[in-house]
Amino acid sequence: MIKIPASLLREIYGHTEESFPNECCGLMIGTTDKDKNHTVQAFRTCKNLNQERARDRYDMDPLDMLRVEREFEKSPWDIIGIYHSHPDHPSRPSQTDTDRAWPDYSYVIISVQQGTVAGAQSWVLNETEKKFYEEPLLTEGDSR
Repeated sequence: MIKIPASLLREIYGHTEESFPNECCGLMIGTTDKDKNHTVQAFRTCKNLNQERARDRYDMDPLDMLRVEREFEKSPWDIIGIYHSHPDHPSRPSQTDTDRAWPDYSYVIISVQQGTVAGAQSWVLNETEKKFYEEPLLTEGDSR
């Protein structure tokens, strides 16, 4: 399960709509409990380095990931997931998403239809099966 404050999810949605018709990506930062449930406390946008297929692929800038790791290295928060948009496609993982995924992260995929968010789902990778499974995505009022 992943929990995201409603205000943060709205900001992430804003990033996906501003990036339309291209895919965008970012990192979700927060905590993981003993049951591997994630709680998002912050997010950071990342640059999509894919210029040739930006409408249906993202290549996260590794320097952005390094920057975020350094920013939070002395905090109780860690990178707990990645979000990205699917312009004019459903919020389901593609084969490319599956091939590039890492275990233990939540992957929030946001469907943006004609420039407007149409839905979002969160996924976790079963590394043994190399298959994604949907996990509950809960939004909650801000308690930050």
